[in-house]
Amino acid sequence: MDPPTTLRRPLHPDITNSLSGMSGHCCSDNNLHFICELKPGHTTGDEDFSLNMDCEPVSVILPAQCSVYQLRLRICMQVQAKKTHPDPLAILDPDKYSLLYARGDEWYEAYDECQVIGTLDIPWSHDDARCLSARIVVKPVEAVDSEENKKQQQCLAYLIGYSLEKDTSDRLGELMFTRRKLASPRRQELKRRDDKLYATEPWVSCTPLPAELQDWLNRKLPVTLHYMNKISFSIQTDLSATPNVLLKVFRRVMSDQRIEYDTSTNLVLKISGREEFLSEDHPISDFLWVRQCLKTNQDLHLSVVPMSQLAEETVKFMDWPLVDGFSGQFSSHDDLRLEGKDLDDIFMISLLDCNRKLRVKLLGFDIPKLPSKCPQSVSVEASILYGNKVLSTVSSLPKAFADEVLWNEWLEFDVLLRDLPRGAKLGFTINAVNASGGDSPVTADVQKGKAKVLYFVNLLLIDHRSVLRQGPYTLHMWSYLDLEEEAITYQADKLSSATNPDVADSMAISIFLDRYSFPVVLPNSFSPPECSDSPNSTLSRSESSASCYEPSFSSYSPCSTTPRTDYSSMYVKPQQGPSTDSVPLRSASTVIKSNKGSLKRFRQESIRYASNLPHFLRNVDWMNRRVVEDVHWLLGNWDAEELDVAVALELLSMDFADETVRRIAVKRLENLSNDDVLRYLLQLVQTLKVEPYHDSFLAQYLIQRALRSKRIGHFFFWYVRSEVAGCPYFRQRMAVILEAYLLGCGQAMINSFVQQVQAVEALQEVAILIKQIYPDKTDLPPTAPLRLQELLRTSKLPDEFLLPFDPRIKVGTILLEKCKVMASKKKPLWLEFSPMPSPTSVTPVGIIFKHGDDLRQDMLVIQTLVVMESIWQEKSLELNLVPYGCISTGYNIGMIEIVRNALTIAAVQRNHGGTTGAFRNDALYEWLKSKCPLQEIHYKTMERFVKSCAGYCVATYVLGIGDRHNDNIMITDQGNLFHIDFGHILGNRKHFLGVSRERVPFVLTPDFLYVMGRVKGRNSLCFQRFRDTCTQAYLSLRSHSRLLVTLFSLMLLTGIPELSAAEDMRYLREALQEEQSEAEAKEHFLQQISVCEQLGWTVQANWWIHLVAGIK
Repeated sequence: MDPPTTLRRPLHPDITNSLSGMSGHCCSDNNLHFICELKPGHTTGDEDFSLNMDCEPVSVILPAQCSVYQLRLRICMQVQAKKTHPDPLAILDPDKYSLLYARGDEWYEAYDECQVIGTLDIPWSHDDARCLSARIVVKPVEAVDSEENKKQQQCLAYLIGYSLEKDTSDRLGELMFTRRKLASPRRQELKRRDDKLYATEPWVSCTPLPAELQDWLNRKLPVTLHYMNKISFSIQTDLSATPNVLLKVFRRVMSDQRIEYDTSTNLVLKISGREEFLSEDHPISDFLWVRQCLKTNQDLHLSVVPMSQLAEETVKFMDWPLVDGFSGQFSSHDDLRLEGKDLDDIFMISLLDCNRKLRVKLLGFDIPKLPSKCPQSVSVEASILYGNKVLSTVSSLPKAFADEVLWNEWLEFDVLLRDLPRGAKLGFTINAVNASGGDSPVTADVQKGKAKVLYFVNLLLIDHRSVLRQGPYTLHMWSYLDLEEEAITYQADKLSSATNPDVADSMAISIFLDRYSFPVVLPNSFSPPECSDSPNSTLSRSESSASCYEPSFSSYSPCSTTPRTDYSSMYVKPQQGPSTDSVPLRSASTVIKSNKGSLKRFRQESIRYASNLPHFLRNVDWMNRRVVEDVHWLLGNWDAEELDVAVALELLSMDFADETVRRIAVKRLENLSNDDVLRYLLQLVQTLKVEPYHDSFLAQYLIQRALRSKRIGHFFFWYVRSEVAGCPYFRQRMAVILEAYLLGCGQAMINSFVQQVQAVEALQEVAILIKQIYPDKTDLPPTAPLRLQELLRTSKLPDEFLLPFDPRIKVGTILLEKCKVMASKKKPLWLEFSPMPSPTSVTPVGIIFKHGDDLRQDMLVIQTLVVMESIWQEKSLELNLVPYGCISTGYNIGMIEIVRNALTIAAVQRNHGGTTGAFRNDALYEWLKSKCPLQEIHYKTMERFVKSCAGYCVATYVLGIGDRHNDNIMITDQGNLFHIDFGHILGNRKHFLGVSRERVPFVLTPDFLYVMGRVKGRNSLCFQRFRDTCTQAYLSLRSHSRLLVTLFSLMLLTGIPELSAAEDMRYLREALQEEQSEAEAKEHFLQQISVCEQLGWTVQANWWIHLVAGIK
């Protein structure tokens, strides 16, 4: 990577006049004038790159439709003719010389050799001949400090878990192109980032204080302030006080006590023992830790820390120069069309001039080694894919399966080249053919992609630079695995355009696409920014695109005067109906046929039915370019803020591949708070797989939000890194996006991530060794803890690191004597760490480290619980859920938080009756009573139990969480009931000897009812409150059913076994009773409570069996 270089303006103002007339070409309306300064020889990073008066500037005039390469060629010719450069031909090599221009305070490179010069996002001005002119610097590519660059790449590769260097040798390949493109949003975000806010970002809640804490509003909160080792003192403060108020009190006390401290430095309040700050102007009642202290009756201890003592947040990585904002885009169809042009005037062909059908020549395939089980015959199926839609399909003749099969057969699609949408893929599958000549029989799993596919691969027909693919290609295919746990990801994997990196052993298919005399490019559908005499009038891509969605083919050249065409007469107002919720936008086909009304008027009316926008867009004919232009105009004039967040998230699903559709969805997300982004981040990372190209609006948005917030950045790192490790089909995409984030996250974050990765790798090595030493499923010898402690003692654990599932907690050395191997099939490790030094006593931090389990399903359920809790809090329902920390840190690797002061229900039952404790209805009540000696505390404990039990009853029913037994339901000393271990969801139940072990919709056992005073059917105040809370919580979720269904449907891309097909969403919709009225839905849930009461004995029986036999 080139180090950043500070350049002065390319030319002194007084030189412009002397350059007029330097070129022998005349200036016309279609020509552009470039004044090019050259800097011969090689420069160092410190050398001033001002005008070299010994090297005369070169004037070049070219038609606006010429490419950047032709600009290079003309500069080379001029330099060679003037003999002003020792090696003119070197200018043609972009690896040796860059073409740069200044815009504002930044310098940009004309990076793409095929880019039309008329689309350069360069400041234009008029010269004396009234020709549009611009200034360009021809700069030698600076040599990079190879040792420093090598260290940087090694660090990035270690953090990412994948090295991009070996895949980025092609400067115009998609990976390197994306690297350069993503530098712009990163630089933009870093320029506006507030380093202090970034370093001390608070964890706050936007919801009002829960009802159970409202009495604190009339009381004073005791707060203890600690300043280094010099002083500690307590004060009483209102919950409405801000951190600045507390700091003023601190300064006054320090002054009164005459204790010296550096008054010139900024101070910040840090929660003692945690990596969490109280900052900004929030009242302290909004801070999450303060609320936690109020709930648990903990004292609030704050450390006063000078900002100078915080870790440095500077960005030390070298970065690439910025590239032109319109790289990968071409001018309009009017500029590129062939009609009326001489051959000498043609530089490239517009795709819209290609009226022939797409065809591909299937040459054949070869495979180094045949699989052990292979069919007698195979055929090749070629399809045009757009998102998850198949636009056209053709198949080859079947042939006998061998290690090399030749076809030499043209396959023609019923699709014209001009109709290809950007992002369309050419997909190939090799399918088994049965003896009768047809495809092999379709299995019961055909809907999940498990029918007949042996190998598959995709090729983007229009590449990342908007150029149509031409000529021969050899594509290394992915094997379609027979193993059920692997094959279920096919629906997501088939969206990938990556080829198999295992070139030596993979199936390779050879094809040939029609060749043309010139590059065939997709014209830009956006209108250009208006020309201006001001050099700074040119808009950036994001600015111009936002205001240029006119449905026309107006010229993209800076000097274009082509009138705009109005195509707005194809849409009509949606039908009126009794309810806006039941009125869908009309499908595109219906709208086109009607050909009535005005698109603008339709836009005004359609806003009322924004919730039906996804339904409308699903019916658009994306192969009809006229329709697509109008849809783009409609979306461009639509205020994204009018969309509900659930609708925006739905538009990011695999149903929508159009860039403009996905862009308006991203635009809606731009104003989300950090809390909301975190709430949906798990799904947003998955939807990166839907994007046809590595560089997308969504990728740029996520990178910028991660760079803006350390909280978001922390989880973004682990979510993306987990995909790099576990998803080879999107590995390169996730790696290049993660690299773009790491290059700007700052040195403190880099150091923290290095420590976390070191800890995960060290624990992974230990976990693997333990599984090898103790291969038995459950039995462990008494020496297992000692063996684990020995391995941990010699491991390479760092001295301290942040917990990946909660960056507010930093742990120190491991407490060996408290670590153990858990008696489970995958041998999870129970680990405890010492807390970081603190002025107060802090309990050890416990985690469960798992190797061999996919924790993404648990992450999804816990994240959904957080979303549910936020929905309930909007309705002033505080149900005391315990969404404990859980994160996947790699392929089948992860860690889970140990909730302190909590026991499983099984442990409670064993303590009150041994194996028969499952049948003791009073066991749980007596245990809770023993924890609450005071009547007032006992009342609050009962209240917390009722609320949390109601919350989890509703949540587990809606999510269809199965395999509920007394070892995965826990309770805290304060009465919080909560569930763990979510291995079965969406109604998938566990069976024993072919019989379902669960006969109830959710867990509401007699011992739970006993705590509520519901004995032998007798009513009680607590039980009535439980019923009321359940129905309120259920109806609240039901009103947000679209959001919940969307969040789950976006996770189809993960390949989670019980969430791998659209049909899996059916349970969620049925549980939420979407088709029923509110009164019917309420009655439905009350019936589920009755069922649980009637069949509670079956749950007790299962729990007794679990206690006796240990069936899990």
